[in-house]
Amino acid sequence: MEFLDRLFNKPKIYILMHKDIQVLSGEYNEEKHRFEKIIHIFSYDHLPYSVRKGENGVSLKRLDHWFRWRGIPDYRVGLNVLLDHLDISDQRDLLDKEYGLSVSDHYWIREEKEHVSYADLNFFERPYDQDSFGISMFASSRFKSPKSGLHTPNNTLCGYQKKAWFQRNGVNVLLKGGTPIYQQEPVNEWLASEIANRLGIDAIQYHVEIYENQLVSVCDNMLDLDTELITAEEVLSLAKPDKDVFWLTPYQKTLTEMGIADAGKKLDDLLVLDFIMTNTDRHNQNLGVIRDANTLQWLKVAPIFDTGTGLGCLKEDNDIANFDEFYHYRLFNSDNILDNICVHLILNLKRYDFSVLDGIESLYEERLRKYQRLTGITDRRIDLLTSLLRRRIEILKHAQ
Repeated sequence: MEFLDRLFNKPKIYILMHKDIQVLSGEYNEEKHRFEKIIHIFSYDHLPYSVRKGENGVSLKRLDHWFRWRGIPDYRVGLNVLLDHLDISDQRDLLDKEYGLSVSDHYWIREEKEHVSYADLNFFERPYDQDSFGISMFASSRFKSPKSGLHTPNNTLCGYQKKAWFQRNGVNVLLKGGTPIYQQEPVNEWLASEIANRLGIDAIQYHVEIYENQLVSVCDNMLDLDTELITAEEVLSLAKPDKDVFWLTPYQKTLTEMGIADAGKKLDDLLVLDFIMTNTDRHNQNLGVIRDANTLQWLKVAPIFDTGTGLGCLKEDNDIANFDEFYHYRLFNSDNILDNICVHLILNLKRYDFSVLDGIESLYEERLRKYQRLTGITDRRIDLLTSLLRRRIEILKHAQ
């Protein structure tokens, strides 16, 4: 029966590409958006690290996970409205609408007999209908996107919050919203940038705008036509750490072995910034390293990004007063790191001059009040947040 099915319904052969390099070929199910059989591996070196199996193989299960993770998740804020605006029933249908192209890396897929080049397709250079997808993502009023709204790099933009890529002056910039009840995350992203700048920490620069009557953080894409992000999940798939040990040391060791000389310092920076911001969402997809997409050389630790989910942004006002007493940090394979443990993980706390942060809580208060009419955030909450920020900085000062 299987033979007859294949005889009359021959599966399509697709190629996984890395820029213009063929990586593997396989039978691809267009309805389920996944490879169902690997036919040939053309370039093991260009395979995503997490899908590799043994010395020269591929895990079909991990390939499926890797490819699906590129897409919009089913827990995206405002997903049902987005699907209605785009006139589609399932966000997974977007995944291969534009060859699975992303602006976070240079992987894509095409049919075996299709003759197209990366130079013609990539969204680092090619314009797209940013407004149709942006309105579809953020607008609450009724809207019907033209078909061009289905053909953007947002098809492969994962994550919980509302977000969309836009092109400004030839650069892809990301607009990202906050949790509807307080919309605190965009201001937190700006604050993390300000703290990082003062402490000499390499972090993505964010500013705050209003888009479709919602607060959004805005940042430039840290990647370009020659670079790509290797997430911590990919790094750890190389490290293969034991499940019973904390993965911080194996992660740092792998970075050092791959030529990142300042891995320890950069991890200290991450721990310090996340500690101050009480970040509750540092998962293995929002940290990593930047790789040269042509030579495959690891260049540097990626600037710190995605630090908005902190300072009690998901908590009610009454829970913020003592938030740092029950705050647990999440990193790698642990989601229960207490404050004293987190401080202990920082290798060289003394190199930071925390006095440069004096008065920063006033700037935070000023920014929160600036958008208060839009967010509806209370005066009491603002006072609690600035007190929490001040306490976090004081804890690190006293720990030096």
